[in-house]
Amino acid sequence: MAHKVVLGIDFGEARIGLAIGDTDLKIALPLKTINARNSDPIQEIKKVVAERGVDIIVIGMPLLLSGEKGRLAGLVEEFAEKLRQEIDVEIVFWDERFTSVMAEDVIRQTGQKPSRRKHKVDMLAAHLILQEYLNSLD
Repeated sequence: MAHKVVLGIDFGEARIGLAIGDTDLKIALPLKTINARNSDPIQEIKKVVAERGVDIIVIGMPLLLSGEKGRLAGLVEEFAEKLRQEIDVEIVFWDERFTSVMAEDVIRQTGQKPSRRKHKVDMLAAHLILQEYLNSLD
């Protein structure tokens, strides 16, 4: 695969975590958290895509433990469709089960409370989603 810049997204109704990485280095880095209630997340993501030269967007798909899609998965699909209408890059869905739990564990290991660091949890969850995607590439 030729070098590509990849944007990871952890979608949430209140906050959207972003991470950035590339297919050559296969390293994802937390980027930022968008407050979805106080801004237009599509426009903010569009700006990041333009500034960073993003080729692929990887969006975490919140599947239920059974592997089925629940209510939030439907919201993620709607969000991805809005992105497709605004941004001309490949969009990939990635199973995000347990990424928020893992991100909360990372926050706890630093001696902080995840409930007081929700913006960091979302950014770290996006990082974990993207890192798992990059690790899966040949």
